[in-house]
Amino acid sequence: MTAAFAIADRVPSADASEARARFLVLCVIPIALGAGLSFAPQVLNDGDTFWHIGAGRWMLAHGTVPATDPFSFTFVGRPWMAHEWLTEVGMAGAYLAAGWRGVMLLTGLGAGVLTALMAGWLLRWLSPLSATLAIALGLACAAPGMLARPHFLVLPVLALWTTQLMDARQRGRAPPPALALAMALWANLHSSFIVGLLIAGAFALEAALDLRAWRLRPLAGWAAFLGLSALAALATPHGLAGVAFPLQVLDMKTLGVIAEWQPPDFMKPTTLEVALLAGLVIAFWRGVKLGAVRAAILAGLLHMSLQHVRQEVLLGVVAPLILAEPLGRALGRTEPNTGGWRLPAPQAALGLVLVGLAVMARLVVPELRVDGPTAPVSAFAHVAPALRAQPVLNDYDFGGYLIFQGVRPYIDGRADMYGDAFVSDDDQIQRGAQGAMIRAIDRYHIRWAIVRPDRPLAAALARTPGWKRAYADPYAVVLVKGE
Repeated sequence: MTAAFAIADRVPSADASEARARFLVLCVIPIALGAGLSFAPQVLNDGDTFWHIGAGRWMLAHGTVPATDPFSFTFVGRPWMAHEWLTEVGMAGAYLAAGWRGVMLLTGLGAGVLTALMAGWLLRWLSPLSATLAIALGLACAAPGMLARPHFLVLPVLALWTTQLMDARQRGRAPPPALALAMALWANLHSSFIVGLLIAGAFALEAALDLRAWRLRPLAGWAAFLGLSALAALATPHGLAGVAFPLQVLDMKTLGVIAEWQPPDFMKPTTLEVALLAGLVIAFWRGVKLGAVRAAILAGLLHMSLQHVRQEVLLGVVAPLILAEPLGRALGRTEPNTGGWRLPAPQAALGLVLVGLAVMARLVVPELRVDGPTAPVSAFAHVAPALRAQPVLNDYDFGGYLIFQGVRPYIDGRADMYGDAFVSDDDQIQRGAQGAMIRAIDRYHIRWAIVRPDRPLAAALARTPGWKRAYADPYAVVLVKGE
């Protein structure tokens, strides 16, 4: 692989083959990835997708962002911060317009735009083949997070933000004030905007420490930009509370019981491990030199990725962008290619045609939801409508599906709202702790349960007097409490 990087950067940039290769990287690969992801059922294999759409539908129906929980029966009316409200409205709009095809298409479009933005920056410093390999390594890190959820859909904003900051540094000037508007958008899409603020602060520090190009006007511009960005981050329904929210989530003591907030398991091969090892080999072999501030950014993102699987997507997007210039210089390039994202008109037109064909194909081919690890479709269909209105003890992974179906769950993926005490107690219930289970049943007058068959809770309920199994399949078990 390292030899491929070295060979690729010897190819002349002006010949026809390189023009075709640029078209491949800027158009064909992003369109192919986006189209493939829009047809991949795996993007829907997350229970939170359901409640995100449910929340978006609620907001479209009521014309407001909820300040309290309108969904569960355990926390209904208690404070809830819908920090991803704008993405949820977009997801609900896609669902209402085209069903699951629309949601999958939205996810595929997000992946395609992200890849194209990354490609445009990488091609400034790398040959098409080298850029393709860099994209592959970056997206390998992001692969576990490629889901129809806000944290993935917002990644194009992260890529745009990072490349614009680096472009400003490359030109020796401050970012344009208009870029701060992207922060206002980002803050309403997802709480990862706090990472964007930190990255901006890091690049501003880099500008201040660059004594060889030290000038007062650009530094003042960076200070103004940081101030505008901070103000833009407050332009949400939540204000200061929205800025503090991501820090409060990271401080939760029960994050470890949620799969996506656990550290990666290096006892078995992972895409993160493959990408990290390949990146280290390339960096050491080619002698890549990185400035202190940018090295610190990568170290911080790597630290976050080693703490939580959820954060791998951030590393997968930002690391290739930051490493593009030092890798390009290590491979012999002295000046950036000014072509950027530009393509000849015929190639651009062909790219638009390919996008149109991919969109039409996704909208034409039907998409039917079937049973899955977070979608107990058949089991739920066997629950009588009258019973659905009664309090339920549900699997943590099924809470989103219940909200989507108009049923109030016991718990769902909004762990930040439920808090440490409730999530910890539910973890004991899911593990089949008899005392915690009985207390919940008695306190909330629970009449039925829908859980995964491999949960200890399923066996514990089946052993409990007065409870009987009403339905079971490989994905879910329904149990009902007798009169």
